[in-house]
Amino acid sequence: MLHYEAEVRIISFFATGRYGNYEAGRYFFMIPSSNLLTARITLLILMAILLHPNGSDAQQASAPDIEGHLIEDARFVADVQKAIDLVYNQEFEASVELLNPWFETGKAEPIRIFWDGLPIWWDILADLESEEFDEAFITIMEQADRAGDVVLRRDRRNLDAMVIKALANGFLARLHANRTNWYKSLSHGRQAINLLFAIEQLYPDVPDVQFGLGLYKYFTAHLNDEYRLVRAFSWMVPSGDKDEGLERLTVAAEQSAFMRPEATYFLGHIYLHYEQESELAERYLTGLVTDYPHNAFFSRLMLRTYYQQRQYGKAMMLNDSLIERFEPENHAPTMEELLTMRGMLHYRDRDYDRAEELFEKVMALRPELQKGEARHQQMFTRYHLGLIYSRTGREAESRRMFRSVRDADKNSPLSDRARRMLRD
Repeated sequence: MLHYEAEVRIISFFATGRYGNYEAGRYFFMIPSSNLLTARITLLILMAILLHPNGSDAQQASAPDIEGHLIEDARFVADVQKAIDLVYNQEFEASVELLNPWFETGKAEPIRIFWDGLPIWWDILADLESEEFDEAFITIMEQADRAGDVVLRRDRRNLDAMVIKALANGFLARLHANRTNWYKSLSHGRQAINLLFAIEQLYPDVPDVQFGLGLYKYFTAHLNDEYRLVRAFSWMVPSGDKDEGLERLTVAAEQSAFMRPEATYFLGHIYLHYEQESELAERYLTGLVTDYPHNAFFSRLMLRTYYQQRQYGKAMMLNDSLIERFEPENHAPTMEELLTMRGMLHYRDRDYDRAEELFEKVMALRPELQKGEARHQQMFTRYHLGLIYSRTGREAESRRMFRSVRDADKNSPLSDRARRMLRD
């Protein structure tokens, strides 16, 4: 299977996007239409061309004065790595407490502002279908970007400011890609990738640039290898290098101040879906679950991975442990996905009574969730309830479910499926 949605997002965050079919369960079991696939291939080509750095910053670079840059201070890097681990384990206040001495020096203002946005980012990832936190997150990332500009007007080669500007624009590209705001995603993505190339020329030993450039190298090579349409435009599209991309990502996963968990995630994602090395992929992904036990996102990601790899026994065991761990009142989007997955595990075993019970529990969560009936998991469970009702002779209830799916979101592939079921 070609992961077009993932690739669109991968290219729009640091010349890539993020999480694609695996982000917060939004596209769980979704199959894109053929017309949409063609549009996405074209978009991938456009992104690769537009995001290819123009090199102007790098050509004007000269040997930097590195004195005073926090990101080259081993003590600061060690504290940031610990603080990032706290953030990814959902311990936000502890991360701020750890970094406060650095923030109080006055040298870390762009970093401090950027840090304020990280808890909001995880609010977004907890329920990607909700746009409740988008405005607040965009505001903070734009503030961090502008704070970087203030520093760069005084010192145009300031490493801290350049890295934060790259991170802020990368996150903005990523969010806009999730919302299909492609022009804004392209604009921010181009700024991020150009900054990364400039940083690498000025500061070649800084591990933080290796994450974005590793993704760029890997996926531009992937585009050229996999898509004939891209090869027809090869004179316009960077060639990339998969091995170099993986090497850069490995450096980032081991040494980066800010991006170690992200690099680890993408190594798992690439080895699982592109390199077909499932054992290596599982090692990276299970490491995230172990390192960040309070982060439901990585647990949900591991659960989807087991299901997609048909490791149903592992999926069942992990699902049971997660349902026990997360309370519905505090983790409604997580429980929505966990109960849906549990229901599907019973559905594939033809235990329709148990699957029906679990799907009805998913529907009961609807009042606590934004977008209600139009949420993908809600449509997905109602569609399968329709199938269960049909197979157990309850045709009126089945048609009622299919009609509710058809009318909830007419742009969803599930709506098309429900429409076909009503015609049969």
